[in-house]
Amino acid sequence: MKCHIAQDLMPSYLDGLLSQETEQDMRQHLEECEACRSLHAKLSASIDTAKPHEAKKEIDFLKKVRRTMTKKAVAVFAVLLVVVALLTYLYAIGSTVNKQDLVYTTSIVGDTWEMNMELNNGKALLVHTEPIYGDEDDKGIKPIVGVLVTPRELLPSPILESGNTSFMYGTTIDSFTKYNHKVVLRLADGDIVFTSSNYDAQQR
Repeated sequence: MKCHIAQDLMPSYLDGLLSQETEQDMRQHLEECEACRSLHAKLSASIDTAKPHEAKKEIDFLKKVRRTMTKKAVAVFAVLLVVVALLTYLYAIGSTVNKQDLVYTTSIVGDTWEMNMELNNGKALLVHTEPIYGDEDDKGIKPIVGVLVTPRELLPSPILESGNTSFMYGTTIDSFTKYNHKVVLRLADGDIVFTSSNYDAQQR
């Protein structure tokens, strides 16, 4: 094999693309030719130097892709979290009702005091009740001095009780007359308080 042919075939030889017979001829020529051996050594060295650089570029590219994907995943998760929180607030927690959107009446039925509430803005009604505690006594116990009634409005939902627009709260008359408890109706624009002095008054 002549030198110019060997030099033309050198890149393919280095890449392992030659046929078995041609590769054997190249090997034999490299054993016999100092100039071609030197060229082969130089080309082999340049390839070995290029490989780590290419590998580093590939790793950097993968890191960049991973960072981009992570940022996108975090952004999507944050958006989903906000959407879930908003839907939970609108459909499950709700907001406190305004006076103008709630019709309430009180009545006495036997020995029970009742307060009937009706939401008139087309939303669903959800009512929370919780005890009101007074100051601690000598034993460190806080007595219950009343009940806080908080009506909240929700967007109609096919999952929850979306058709529920009314609610009735009741307590014994004795809670007002004997125990001096109070019932606080908490609305967005102010509290309405029922005590022993006004529990039997006609309400709107």
